[in-house]
Amino acid sequence: MKKKNLLFSVVLFFSILPMALFTSCDKDTNCYLDVKVVDEGTINPISGEMIPGHGIAGAEVEVYQDGGTVYAKGITGSDGVYSTYFNAPAIVKIKARLQLYNDAGQAAGERRGETSVRLQEGETLTAQITLSSQVYY
Repeated sequence: MKKKNLLFSVVLFFSILPMALFTSCDKDTNCYLDVKVVDEGTINPISGEMIPGHGIAGAEVEVYQDGGTVYAKGITGSDGVYSTYFNAPAIVKIKARLQLYNDAGQAAGERRGETSVRLQEGETLTAQITLSSQVYY
């Protein structure tokens, strides 16, 4: 009886061992962030568009942590969203700005907006920034 139990235990051990060795326990620890930039008056997304002589001009988004190593910068896409990710949770500040141009194609001020969010491990957070209708020069 003892030999039977020992044999059963050995067989069970060696049948479970490969599963333990070859099964990954990795989990996604990245923090994903989608920043949607919208117009204050219309609540429409600020999408990236081609402006002759200036290239693609959408809202410029900057994500950073005061005194930290978290930093990302980019332009909103055609859907008005800028997406990025970080390797660890953090509380970050997000600033967005839209450069304005006059009819002659010259810079004519900018509109701005900002917010702060907490990034969570393995989650995607969608933050919305509403650009003020006020123009800054």
